[in-house]
This record gives sequence, structure tokens and C-alpha cells, in this order.
Amino acid sequence: MAAKAKPLTLTEAKRAFYIDFEGTAVDPPSLLGVAWFDGDEVCFVQYVMEEELWPAAEAKSPEHGGHCRKATWADLAEIRHRAETEHRRVFAWATHEATALRQHVPDEDDGEWFAANVENAIRNAKAWKKANHPDVIFKKDPKNPYAGKHQLHKYLKLIGYDVPKAFGPGNAAQRIRKVREMLKKRDGDYSAITVTKKGQWTKALKHNWHDCDGLRELVLRCAAGSGS
Repeated sequence: MAAKAKPLTLTEAKRAFYIDFEGTAVDPPSLLGVAWFDGDEVCFVQYVMEEELWPAAEAKSPEHGGHCRKATWADLAEIRHRAETEHRRVFAWATHEATALRQHVPDEDDGEWFAANVENAIRNAKAWKKANHPDVIFKKDPKNPYAGKHQLHKYLKLIGYDVPKAFGPGNAAQRIRKVREMLKKRDGDYSAITVTKKGQWTKALKHNWHDCDGLRELVLRCAAGSGS
């Protein structure tokens, strides 16, 4: 029997951390986006753990109008420490984030904490859909058979959360790979890569933002229990 979602209040949903990894399928994740509320303000940070992408991270740092920061896997323990001290829950879509954090965060205790405490928001979303949209049936995408039926973009469409086509699913991994490859050719000089590759980096980051913010909006909807 599939595990059920834990009870969730609207206050808890508003205060939670929402996380999402981006990267290529054959490598460890390149970056982690984290969105949360600070009072009434939505905050966002993108930890870029892949060293080869650090020049691109610096170009999109807060000092340059972005949300990126150079990071190591050890730095992600900050999320655990904030979640514990500030009494915030942590949500991701599916189990990939919990598994990757368990595997790559160097401190074993931190890794075990992430494995036990990063909640799979699919459980909340499925219960919400069953209660509010029982007529909606999701099917597997024949073009992406390994993704499963319950994909985030389907639920975002259901709640009316608009994601511009350029930042939708299916392109972030190849964009990151292409930026990585060109940075290697340019000896890590971000200013020397093409405008097209810079645009691909920007689009990958914006895709990550919509995954985090869209997840936040969806879990808020689930906590509120409203159907539309």
C-alpha cells in the first residue's frame, strides 16, 4: 500500500521549504533550487554544487540580479539546520531529491535526516486531486515512459499555474550539459561563451524556479483543500 501524505496545515505549507534538483541523468545533480516564504515574501536560492558551473553561478549571483550561489554538497546541510531550528517542513516532487541528498551530502547524519524528512509532495497532490478532480485521469507519457503518470507539470496545469513554454519540462538537462561543455572549451570563462549558451543557462535556472515555486503553489492548494 502506498504511503499516505502526513496531515498538513496551511500555515505549515506557507512556511515550508520547496526544493528541486536540476542536472543531467548520468551525473550527480548540478544545482538545487530552494523556495520558501519569509513573512509574505517569497525567497529563492539556487545552490550550484557542480564546480564546472561555478563561473555560470557567479554570473547569476545576487550581485548580478540572480539567485545562484557557488556551493558544495556540504553546504546543503544549511537546509536541514534551518528546517529544524525554524520548524519548517521540506517538500520535493517524488523521491529523487531525498535519495540524491542521502547519497551525496557528506555528513552521514545529515544524509539520513534528508532521507527521512524530505516529503514527497506527490502524496499530497494525489489526495487533493482525488478529492477535487476525481474525473481527471493522468496517463503515462509515451515519449517519457520512465516519468510515471504523476508529473508536476500536469498538476500545475490543473491549478492554473502558468509556466512559459521556454521554461517547461524536458529541456533543462540538455541546456545544463551544453553550458558545461562550452565552459570547458572556454577554460571556465563565462564571458567567453556564446549568447545562446548564456540564454540556455538562464532558461535552465528559470525552469528550476518554476518547479520550486509551482510546487509551493500546488502544496498550498493541497493544504487549503480548494479545488481550483
